[in-house]
Amino acid sequence: MTCNVFRSKSRAKDGLADPVVMCAHPYDNHLLPVLGRTPLKGPPQQYRLIPQSGEIPKFSTLTSWESPDPNFWVPNGYTLVNLNLPGYANSMGQAELMSTKQGEDFYEAIKWVAAQAWCDGAIGLSGVSYLAISQYHAAVAAAKDGDASPLKCISPWEGVSDLYRDLICRGGVADTTFLEFWWHTEIKETLNNSHEELAAREGAKPTEILTAHPLFNEYWADKTVDFSAIRTPMLVCTSFSDHELHTPGSDRAFREASSARKWMYTHRTGKWASYYSEEVKTLLLDFMDHHLKSQSNRFDSLPKLRLEIRSSKDQIQDVRWEQDWPLPDAEYRPLFLSGEGLVETCPEIASEVYYDMQGATEFGLTFSEDTELSGHIKLRLWVEARGDTVAETPTDMVLCCFLDKRDVHGHSVRFNGTIGSEDDLLSRGYLRVSRRSLDAARSTDWLPVLDGRTVQELTAGQIVPVDIPLCPIATFFSAGESLHVIISPRELVHAPVFGKDTSLNRGLHVLHFGDEYDAHLLVPAIPHDRSY
Repeated sequence: MTCNVFRSKSRAKDGLADPVVMCAHPYDNHLLPVLGRTPLKGPPQQYRLIPQSGEIPKFSTLTSWESPDPNFWVPNGYTLVNLNLPGYANSMGQAELMSTKQGEDFYEAIKWVAAQAWCDGAIGLSGVSYLAISQYHAAVAAAKDGDASPLKCISPWEGVSDLYRDLICRGGVADTTFLEFWWHTEIKETLNNSHEELAAREGAKPTEILTAHPLFNEYWADKTVDFSAIRTPMLVCTSFSDHELHTPGSDRAFREASSARKWMYTHRTGKWASYYSEEVKTLLLDFMDHHLKSQSNRFDSLPKLRLEIRSSKDQIQDVRWEQDWPLPDAEYRPLFLSGEGLVETCPEIASEVYYDMQGATEFGLTFSEDTELSGHIKLRLWVEARGDTVAETPTDMVLCCFLDKRDVHGHSVRFNGTIGSEDDLLSRGYLRVSRRSLDAARSTDWLPVLDGRTVQELTAGQIVPVDIPLCPIATFFSAGESLHVIISPRELVHAPVFGKDTSLNRGLHVLHFGDEYDAHLLVPAIPHDRSY
């Protein structure tokens, strides 16, 4: 494996050792503006190809894609090591995608760096997206060494942690575009193996792996992080905007990691705008100083959660530090589907509504007082697939579910969304109904986890309950504003470079509610003793 090592010239001249901040990825650490390896010697090409939201990120010409900036870390007393994972750029070995083996290889490199004369033996990890995912896997590999491990802390800044459920087949619905985009813009040209070699190890080309592995199996399990094994101190970022990519995985990292000392930073702006902001760089520096230099600072007693509550894309209602996530005092309230919208009690009489493939249906609630919803969202539906004049009764259906905040005039309030979108709805979730089976051991009352291993097709007239997780939110509603849940056979707001396969939809989608059909939206209401 090859790495770029950035050191203080003066401290190197004096033969002094420093703690190390490290990252690892498949993106080629030599694609740097300073080396003339980026378009027009400007930022890495991804910043031109992918829309940006929030402030334009600022970093030095030594900074590769989504990596920590050497010109920040070295002057603050650290050596920075930027590693090419095996099989990518000029690193030898076998290329893989987000695997356990990659994590073990990364950890071997961490131990090698710790043994060098220029390292004092303490290493922390940092980086965004894939550079966050690699941290998870390295921390799992480090668990076997316990307290003797040189890996002292990690700071994964938004990263999927269950590739199948978070991204490739979320809700059992295939993503049709991301892998194609990622392969051609970020992986194909940096691969140091042949395409055939990578396909042989993965069972297919990256763009076709879901076809080769349509259900959750050992292949996907190898790309799923076992957070129970991680005991390394962690500062993880969970974005409330990155719903199509990293939000579920980062949220899971904080909730499930066994680390005794862990923190979560939340926001709803762009991931790069956040990571390279002065606020976050200062926070990460304090985190590294505390765990790598044993300095006493705010991390002596900092509450676990930095919670950012937004009223809209541009309006931050509140930022506060909380003791845990999910918020211990959140009251999960069911809002039942009815002919009058969303109501607090389940209707006594059973009813149904339906839509065809050009339609959708929605249910809403207007808040009579100021309300904060911060936490996880679950939608329970009772559904039936029904034929129409042009289609026999389908055996399957894809549900696309969205939350929409509306102002006192009934206008949709938009938020920052995935990959730079500045025109997104509040939250979203998906379900292919034949994949509705839950993992009972991992599911909770407020967060259903799909099993992903079984197929249960529908029969004519069959009405089945389904539980759909929508991405967590932290949102403020003023009195007179409203919350609407929309159920559709298609995506209503497109997220750049993502797309859901809804091609199997046909006929009518029927929703049943009332009486025995306890269809409801479960929302996390926060007590009114917060000051805004």
